[in-house]
Amino acid sequence: MNPRKDIFILLGAVLFLVLGVAVSLGVIPGLTPPAVPAEDQRALHIPELLAPPRGIEYPSTPKALAKADPEDWRNPEESDDNWDYDLFTTIDIVWDPVQKEYFPRRKTIRPLPPFGVKLERIGHPTYPYVLRSTLPAASKKDEDRLFFIENVETKQYFEKLKLKQPLEDKSPITLIAFRVDKNAKDKDGFPVTRNVLKLEDKSLTSKDKTIEIDDLGVIEFKNRVDILLVSTSEPGKSWPVTAPGDRFAYQGAQYVVKGIDLASKTVTVDKTFAPDPKKPKKTFTEVLGLPVETKPASPEKTPTKK
Repeated sequence: MNPRKDIFILLGAVLFLVLGVAVSLGVIPGLTPPAVPAEDQRALHIPELLAPPRGIEYPSTPKALAKADPEDWRNPEESDDNWDYDLFTTIDIVWDPVQKEYFPRRKTIRPLPPFGVKLERIGHPTYPYVLRSTLPAASKKDEDRLFFIENVETKQYFEKLKLKQPLEDKSPITLIAFRVDKNAKDKDGFPVTRNVLKLEDKSLTSKDKTIEIDDLGVIEFKNRVDILLVSTSEPGKSWPVTAPGDRFAYQGAQYVVKGIDLASKTVTVDKTFAPDPKKPKKTFTEVLGLPVETKPASPEKTPTKK
Protein backbone atom coordinates (compact mmCIF):
# COMPACT_ATOMS: atom_id res chain seq x y z
CA MET A 1 0.00 0.00 0.00
CA ASN A 2 1.04 3.68 -0.58
CA PRO A 3 1.37 5.47 2.83
CA ARG A 4 0.96 8.92 1.28
CA LYS A 5 -2.24 7.93 -0.46
CA ASP A 6 -3.65 6.45 2.72
CA ILE A 7 -2.96 9.74 4.60
CA PHE A 8 -4.90 11.76 2.02
CA ILE A 9 -7.86 9.40 2.22
CA LEU A 10 -7.90 9.57 6.01
CA LEU A 11 -7.73 13.39 6.02
CA GLY A 12 -10.58 13.60 3.49
CA ALA A 13 -12.78 11.35 5.60
CA VAL A 14 -12.15 13.41 8.72
CA LEU A 15 -12.92 16.65 6.83
CA PHE A 16 -16.28 15.31 5.60
CA LEU A 17 -17.13 14.14 9.13
CA VAL A 18 -16.42 17.59 10.63
CA LEU A 19 -18.38 19.32 7.87
CA GLY A 20 -21.41 17.06 8.49
CA VAL A 21 -21.38 17.74 12.22
CA ALA A 22 -21.13 21.50 11.60
CA VAL A 23 -24.09 21.50 9.22
CA SER A 24 -26.25 19.51 11.58
CA LEU A 25 -25.46 21.85 14.49
CA GLY A 26 -26.19 25.00 12.43
CA VAL A 27 -22.68 26.34 12.73
CA ILE A 28 -22.41 27.20 9.03
CA PRO A 29 -25.04 29.83 7.92
CA GLY A 30 -26.99 29.09 4.73
CA LEU A 31 -26.48 25.35 4.98
CA THR A 32 -28.66 24.81 8.03
CA PRO A 33 -32.34 23.80 7.29
CA PRO A 34 -34.97 26.14 8.80
CA ALA A 35 -36.50 25.08 12.06
CA VAL A 36 -40.10 23.92 12.03
CA PRO A 37 -42.28 26.60 13.73
CA ALA A 38 -44.45 25.70 16.65
CA GLU A 39 -48.16 25.03 16.21
CA ASP A 40 -49.23 28.55 17.30
CA GLN A 41 -46.50 30.25 15.26
CA ARG A 42 -47.12 28.55 11.90
CA ALA A 43 -49.62 31.13 10.61
CA LEU A 44 -47.05 33.90 11.21
CA HIS A 45 -44.34 32.16 9.26
CA ILE A 46 -46.64 30.68 6.56
CA PRO A 47 -49.11 33.36 5.31
CA GLU A 48 -50.85 30.93 2.95
CA LEU A 49 -52.49 29.27 5.94
CA LEU A 50 -54.59 32.41 6.57
CA ALA A 51 -55.77 32.76 2.92
CA PRO A 52 -59.41 31.74 2.14
CA PRO A 53 -59.85 28.41 0.31
CA ARG A 54 -60.15 28.55 -3.49
CA GLY A 55 -62.14 26.41 -5.96
CA ILE A 56 -65.64 24.86 -5.84
CA GLU A 57 -67.21 24.13 -2.52
CA TYR A 58 -68.24 20.49 -2.29
CA PRO A 59 -71.50 19.66 -0.50
CA SER A 60 -71.04 18.08 2.85
CA THR A 61 -72.27 14.53 3.41
CA PRO A 62 -73.24 12.95 6.70
CA LYS A 63 -70.76 10.60 8.17
CA ALA A 64 -71.64 6.93 7.91
CA LEU A 65 -72.01 5.36 11.30
CA ALA A 66 -71.22 1.73 11.88
CA LYS A 67 -74.13 -0.40 13.08
CA ALA A 68 -73.98 -1.49 16.65
CA ASP A 69 -75.01 -5.05 15.80
CA PRO A 70 -73.67 -6.12 12.35
CA GLU A 71 -75.58 -8.77 10.47
CA ASP A 72 -74.34 -12.35 10.44
CA TRP A 73 -72.65 -13.63 7.33
CA ARG A 74 -75.30 -14.91 4.96
CA ASN A 75 -75.09 -18.31 3.34
CA PRO A 76 -74.02 -18.28 -0.33
CA GLU A 77 -76.82 -18.40 -2.86
CA GLU A 78 -77.28 -21.87 -4.27
CA SER A 79 -76.78 -22.34 -8.00
CA ASP A 80 -78.79 -24.59 -10.26
CA ASP A 81 -75.89 -27.01 -10.54
CA ASN A 82 -75.19 -27.10 -6.76
CA TRP A 83 -71.67 -25.79 -7.31
CA ASP A 84 -71.87 -23.76 -4.06
CA TYR A 85 -69.62 -23.99 -1.03
CA ASP A 86 -68.93 -22.25 2.25
CA LEU A 87 -65.63 -20.68 3.13
CA PHE A 88 -62.91 -23.32 3.63
CA THR A 89 -65.43 -26.08 2.79
CA THR A 90 -64.75 -28.14 -0.34
CA ILE A 91 -67.43 -29.61 -2.58
CA ASP A 92 -68.02 -33.35 -2.45
CA ILE A 93 -67.92 -34.40 -6.11
CA VAL A 94 -68.44 -37.66 -7.99
CA TRP A 95 -67.39 -38.83 -11.47
CA ASP A 96 -70.11 -39.74 -13.98
CA PRO A 97 -68.57 -42.29 -16.41
CA VAL A 98 -71.44 -41.89 -18.89
CA GLN A 99 -71.19 -38.13 -19.36
CA LYS A 100 -67.45 -38.17 -18.48
CA GLU A 101 -67.76 -35.21 -16.13
CA TYR A 102 -67.57 -34.38 -12.42
CA PHE A 103 -70.78 -33.42 -10.59
CA PRO A 104 -71.56 -32.37 -7.00
CA ARG A 105 -72.70 -35.40 -5.06
CA ARG A 106 -75.93 -33.75 -3.95
CA LYS A 107 -76.90 -32.78 -7.48
CA THR A 108 -79.46 -34.96 -9.20
CA ILE A 109 -77.72 -36.01 -12.41
CA ARG A 110 -79.94 -35.63 -15.42
CA PRO A 111 -80.07 -39.00 -17.23
CA LEU A 112 -79.06 -39.03 -20.87
CA PRO A 113 -81.85 -39.45 -23.42
CA PRO A 114 -81.92 -42.65 -25.53
CA PHE A 115 -79.39 -42.83 -28.36
CA GLY A 116 -82.28 -42.40 -30.78
CA VAL A 117 -81.32 -44.73 -33.64
CA LYS A 118 -80.71 -48.45 -34.09
CA LEU A 119 -79.37 -50.78 -36.75
CA GLU A 120 -82.08 -52.39 -38.83
CA ARG A 121 -80.11 -53.97 -41.67
CA ILE A 122 -76.47 -54.51 -42.59
CA GLY A 123 -74.73 -56.47 -45.32
CA HIS A 124 -74.23 -56.39 -49.06
CA PRO A 125 -77.21 -55.60 -51.29
CA THR A 126 -78.63 -58.71 -52.94
CA TYR A 127 -80.38 -59.45 -56.19
CA PRO A 128 -83.95 -60.49 -55.36
CA TYR A 129 -84.36 -63.24 -58.00
CA VAL A 130 -83.20 -66.79 -57.34
CA LEU A 131 -83.24 -69.85 -59.60
CA ARG A 132 -85.24 -72.43 -57.65
CA SER A 133 -85.08 -75.33 -60.09
CA THR A 134 -84.78 -76.27 -63.75
CA LEU A 135 -86.13 -79.18 -65.81
CA PRO A 136 -84.48 -80.45 -68.99
CA ALA A 137 -86.67 -80.89 -72.05
CA ALA A 138 -87.16 -84.13 -73.95
CA SER A 139 -85.20 -82.60 -76.83
CA LYS A 140 -82.27 -82.01 -74.45
CA LYS A 141 -81.94 -78.50 -75.88
CA ASP A 142 -81.40 -75.53 -73.56
CA GLU A 143 -83.95 -73.41 -75.41
CA ASP A 144 -86.61 -75.96 -74.46
CA ARG A 145 -85.52 -76.26 -70.82
CA LEU A 146 -87.96 -75.01 -68.16
CA PHE A 147 -86.92 -72.66 -65.35
CA PHE A 148 -88.54 -71.78 -62.03
CA ILE A 149 -87.60 -68.43 -60.49
CA GLU A 150 -88.63 -66.78 -57.21
CA ASN A 151 -88.48 -63.16 -56.04
CA VAL A 152 -87.36 -63.61 -52.43
CA GLU A 153 -88.49 -60.08 -51.47
CA THR A 154 -92.04 -60.25 -52.79
CA LYS A 155 -92.32 -64.07 -52.54
CA GLN A 156 -93.60 -64.09 -56.11
CA TYR A 157 -93.01 -67.33 -58.04
CA PHE A 158 -92.47 -67.61 -61.83
CA GLU A 159 -92.95 -71.06 -63.36
CA LYS A 160 -92.13 -72.80 -66.65
CA LEU A 161 -90.01 -70.05 -68.10
CA LYS A 162 -87.86 -70.50 -71.20
CA LEU A 163 -84.83 -68.79 -72.67
CA LYS A 164 -85.30 -65.69 -74.82
CA GLN A 165 -88.54 -64.96 -72.97
CA PRO A 166 -89.33 -62.17 -70.48
CA LEU A 167 -90.03 -62.97 -66.86
CA GLU A 168 -93.60 -61.75 -67.42
CA ASP A 169 -95.41 -59.29 -69.63
CA LYS A 170 -93.76 -55.84 -69.61
CA SER A 171 -90.99 -57.12 -67.34
CA PRO A 172 -87.51 -55.61 -67.79
CA ILE A 173 -85.99 -59.07 -67.17
CA THR A 174 -85.31 -61.57 -69.96
CA LEU A 175 -83.77 -65.04 -69.72
CA ILE A 176 -80.67 -65.19 -71.95
CA ALA A 177 -78.52 -68.30 -71.39
CA PHE A 178 -78.00 -71.34 -69.20
CA ARG A 179 -74.91 -73.29 -68.15
CA VAL A 180 -73.85 -75.87 -65.56
CA ASP A 181 -70.81 -75.24 -63.36
CA LYS A 182 -69.52 -78.55 -61.99
CA ASN A 183 -66.48 -77.02 -60.27
CA ALA A 184 -68.42 -74.75 -57.93
CA LYS A 185 -68.27 -74.80 -54.12
CA ASP A 186 -70.91 -73.91 -51.58
CA LYS A 187 -70.43 -71.39 -48.74
CA ASP A 188 -68.77 -74.07 -46.61
CA GLY A 189 -66.26 -74.97 -49.32
CA PHE A 190 -67.74 -78.28 -50.41
CA PRO A 191 -67.88 -79.06 -54.16
CA VAL A 192 -71.35 -78.75 -55.68
CA THR A 193 -72.95 -78.58 -59.09
CA ARG A 194 -74.18 -75.05 -59.79
CA ASN A 195 -76.95 -74.31 -62.28
CA VAL A 196 -76.37 -70.82 -63.64
CA LEU A 197 -79.00 -68.75 -65.45
CA LYS A 198 -77.98 -65.53 -67.17
CA LEU A 199 -80.51 -62.69 -67.18
CA GLU A 200 -80.74 -59.32 -68.83
CA ASP A 201 -82.22 -56.81 -66.38
CA LYS A 202 -82.72 -53.33 -67.81
CA SER A 203 -83.51 -51.95 -64.35
CA LEU A 204 -79.91 -52.44 -63.16
CA THR A 205 -78.06 -49.18 -62.52
CA SER A 206 -74.73 -50.52 -63.82
CA LYS A 207 -73.61 -50.25 -67.45
CA ASP A 208 -73.69 -54.04 -67.78
CA LYS A 209 -77.36 -54.97 -67.70
CA THR A 210 -76.68 -58.72 -67.44
CA ILE A 211 -76.46 -60.76 -64.25
CA GLU A 212 -76.12 -64.46 -63.41
CA ILE A 213 -78.29 -66.13 -60.79
CA ASP A 214 -78.05 -69.72 -59.56
CA ASP A 215 -79.81 -72.31 -57.43
CA LEU A 216 -77.44 -71.96 -54.44
CA GLY A 217 -78.82 -68.71 -53.01
CA VAL A 218 -79.20 -65.00 -53.57
CA ILE A 219 -76.44 -63.11 -55.39
CA GLU A 220 -74.68 -60.39 -53.38
CA PHE A 221 -73.13 -57.22 -54.80
CA LYS A 222 -69.80 -57.37 -52.96
CA ASN A 223 -68.70 -53.88 -54.06
CA ARG A 224 -71.58 -52.18 -52.22
CA VAL A 225 -73.08 -52.17 -48.75
CA ASP A 226 -76.70 -52.20 -47.68
CA ILE A 227 -77.07 -50.58 -44.25
CA LEU A 228 -80.18 -49.05 -42.78
CA LEU A 229 -80.47 -47.08 -39.53
CA VAL A 230 -83.96 -46.45 -38.15
CA SER A 231 -85.43 -44.31 -35.40
CA THR A 232 -86.21 -45.98 -32.08
CA SER A 233 -89.22 -43.72 -31.47
CA GLU A 234 -90.64 -42.82 -34.90
CA PRO A 235 -91.71 -45.75 -37.07
CA GLY A 236 -90.86 -45.20 -40.71
CA LYS A 237 -87.99 -42.79 -40.01
CA SER A 238 -84.83 -44.27 -41.51
CA TRP A 239 -81.44 -43.35 -42.99
CA PRO A 240 -79.55 -45.50 -45.53
CA VAL A 241 -75.79 -45.72 -44.99
CA THR A 242 -73.29 -46.28 -47.78
CA ALA A 243 -69.88 -45.53 -46.23
CA PRO A 244 -68.13 -44.20 -43.10
CA GLY A 245 -68.53 -40.45 -42.86
CA ASP A 246 -72.23 -40.42 -43.70
CA ARG A 247 -74.07 -38.01 -41.41
CA PHE A 248 -77.58 -36.86 -40.65
CA ALA A 249 -79.41 -34.67 -38.12
CA TYR A 250 -82.23 -35.91 -35.92
CA GLN A 251 -84.01 -34.39 -32.90
CA GLY A 252 -81.40 -31.69 -32.37
CA ALA A 253 -78.44 -34.09 -32.55
CA GLN A 254 -75.83 -34.67 -35.25
CA TYR A 255 -75.10 -38.33 -36.10
CA VAL A 256 -71.93 -39.41 -37.91
CA VAL A 257 -71.09 -42.96 -39.05
CA LYS A 258 -67.52 -43.61 -37.87
CA GLY A 259 -67.05 -47.25 -38.85
CA ILE A 260 -68.65 -50.25 -40.54
CA ASP A 261 -67.81 -53.87 -39.68
CA LEU A 262 -69.58 -56.29 -41.99
CA ALA A 263 -67.94 -59.31 -40.36
CA SER A 264 -69.43 -58.59 -36.95
CA LYS A 265 -72.46 -56.81 -38.48
CA THR A 266 -71.98 -53.64 -36.43
CA VAL A 267 -71.89 -49.92 -37.16
CA THR A 268 -70.10 -47.35 -34.97
CA VAL A 269 -72.01 -44.07 -34.71
CA ASP A 270 -71.18 -40.75 -33.00
CA LYS A 271 -73.98 -38.62 -31.57
CA THR A 272 -73.19 -34.97 -30.81
CA PHE A 273 -75.63 -32.87 -28.79
CA ALA A 274 -75.89 -30.79 -25.59
CA PRO A 275 -77.20 -32.85 -22.62
CA ASP A 276 -77.35 -29.60 -20.65
CA PRO A 277 -78.47 -26.50 -22.65
CA LYS A 278 -76.20 -24.34 -20.45
CA LYS A 279 -73.08 -26.30 -21.38
CA PRO A 280 -71.21 -27.08 -24.63
CA LYS A 281 -72.11 -30.03 -26.82
CA LYS A 282 -70.67 -33.47 -26.17
CA THR A 283 -70.09 -36.49 -28.40
CA PHE A 284 -71.25 -39.97 -27.38
CA THR A 285 -70.28 -43.09 -29.31
CA GLU A 286 -72.19 -46.36 -29.58
CA VAL A 287 -71.60 -49.56 -31.52
CA LEU A 288 -74.93 -50.58 -33.01
CA GLY A 289 -75.64 -54.22 -33.79
CA LEU A 290 -78.59 -56.16 -35.10
CA PRO A 291 -81.22 -56.98 -32.48
CA VAL A 292 -80.89 -60.47 -31.09
CA GLU A 293 -83.88 -62.62 -31.86
CA THR A 294 -85.17 -64.34 -28.77
CA LYS A 295 -87.26 -67.41 -29.19
CA PRO A 296 -90.07 -67.93 -26.72
CA ALA A 297 -89.28 -70.61 -24.21
CA SER A 298 -91.17 -73.82 -24.69
CA PRO A 299 -93.65 -74.51 -21.90
CA GLU A 300 -92.42 -76.96 -19.34
CA LYS A 301 -94.16 -80.23 -19.35
CA THR A 302 -95.51 -81.21 -15.99
CA PRO A 303 -95.38 -84.90 -15.32
CA THR A 304 -98.76 -86.54 -15.24
CA LYS A 305 -99.71 -88.30 -12.08
CA LYS A 306 -100.50 -91.93 -12.44
